[in-house]
Amino acid sequence: MKVFVVDDEERQRKSVIKHVEWSQYHMCVIGESEDAQQALEMAEQAPPDLLITDIRMLGMDGLELSARMRKINPRMRIIMVTGYEEFEYAKSALDIGVDAFLVKPILFEELNAILERICEAERQAISRNQEEMRIKEQLDTFKPIAREQFLQELIHGLILSEEAIRTHADALGMFAHGGLRRVLVIVLDANPKSPLPKEEQVLRAQQLLNESVAAICGSLLEEKTTTQRGNIVLILRDANSEAIEAFDQKSEHILRNLGQEAERIDCCPVSIGGGPSFAELSRLSESFRLAQRAVNQRLLGSEERTFCWKILQEQEDIRYKSVDELKGDFLEVFGAGDSQNSLSLLGELLRGIAGSPHIQGSNLRSLCLQLISGANRIAAEIGDVSRHVGSEQRLWEQLLECREETELLQEMVRIITRLSDFIAERKKSPTQIVVQKALEWMNAHYRDNLTLRSVADSVYLSPNYLGALFREELGISFTDQLIQIRVNKAKELLQYSQLKLYEVADSVGYQNMGYFTGVFKKMTGFSPKEYRAGDR
Repeated sequence: MKVFVVDDEERQRKSVIKHVEWSQYHMCVIGESEDAQQALEMAEQAPPDLLITDIRMLGMDGLELSARMRKINPRMRIIMVTGYEEFEYAKSALDIGVDAFLVKPILFEELNAILERICEAERQAISRNQEEMRIKEQLDTFKPIAREQFLQELIHGLILSEEAIRTHADALGMFAHGGLRRVLVIVLDANPKSPLPKEEQVLRAQQLLNESVAAICGSLLEEKTTTQRGNIVLILRDANSEAIEAFDQKSEHILRNLGQEAERIDCCPVSIGGGPSFAELSRLSESFRLAQRAVNQRLLGSEERTFCWKILQEQEDIRYKSVDELKGDFLEVFGAGDSQNSLSLLGELLRGIAGSPHIQGSNLRSLCLQLISGANRIAAEIGDVSRHVGSEQRLWEQLLECREETELLQEMVRIITRLSDFIAERKKSPTQIVVQKALEWMNAHYRDNLTLRSVADSVYLSPNYLGALFREELGISFTDQLIQIRVNKAKELLQYSQLKLYEVADSVGYQNMGYFTGVFKKMTGFSPKEYRAGDR
């Protein structure tokens, strides 16, 4: 801290400067003056952090000097020196925030104590500022991640109400203005004849497109994100809030220009689909879904580069699926590790739930529990999901803790998203291919007397190596994985069959009913009888 000492009594001024160990308080005296006006001029060039001044001086007094210096450095600290007869008068200095008073003659023990307090207060202030800066840096670091997650939830329809979407958007500083919005989806297909790997083809195409998308879309481009498959999603907004026909015309022009740009990219085929325009943020997922379906028309052999959602209106076989059908579709795609499709199907399922007057209360809770159980079982078949996400029982407890239906759906989406990320990540692992084949063998032969050697033989590995892969990839031993598979199969039979308990045990490879009961209870916390009765 830089210190000014101002006092028209030279002896007292010099004494203060000389008899204080300034360095121990992380301070140094950079200015001294007998004249307040001169001190003010010095402060204009080098503002002090601490001012020690006599209250009574010729000309400008210490109060006025302090007030005027505070305008130069608002954080400057002040120690005011006063006589006994001036003490009541000096109390008015509190109005300008004097940190401490010293009564003449100065006792250096008191001055040192005051300097110690100021030093500690400054240290704490610096520490607080550093902590605030650290938190701000962390928020700045995580904000792009939060924005990206919000965009993914938005386009997949995982946030149902307009109010909830608006709350999220406001917190992240997004979608501040109203108007019409439309989604475009750019799909990058790998060229099987190219010598380049698929990932490199897509990466090159993305780099080329990123250079031109902003220029082509101009002020209409509001947000851009990338799906789990590497497809580019553009959200266009009409800044002028004009009629829908005018916005559609401008965005169709962008669609055509992007198509022309796509034809220039030779590293891999590029196609663009456009969804309809909506004013509500909650309907952007519908625009995304229809844009995705439109661009999928390329799979029918079309040589076009651009596809408008209106092409779908010509199809006569469009029908709405029931909630049960959507649930089945979701779990099937979920198990394949297709994060993008599974999240989109989950969004459709949520809209189906919201639109059904029969799925409320206990029916809604039951459906959410079924979805979580189904998704968790699928994830458990390829890895130690409980270590990453939590046990099935704990996931159920998290759902049952939700009181409001909206909170229940949000928690279900959060859990399934984590499970989806877990599956997608495991599918990426190279050694996962071998482990997956071993798991498929185990799922097909779990009734048999399986050993690590028999499973290892099925994938042409040594037992020791396969056992190491299980521990590395799944975080679980072969034996525990086999038990997990058998118990999961037993849970299905107990829920959906009329088999007797001993028949269930025999069906999953356990001839000893007592042993089966012990294993089942250890894994689930319930006996087979309790599980079937629903006491769980």
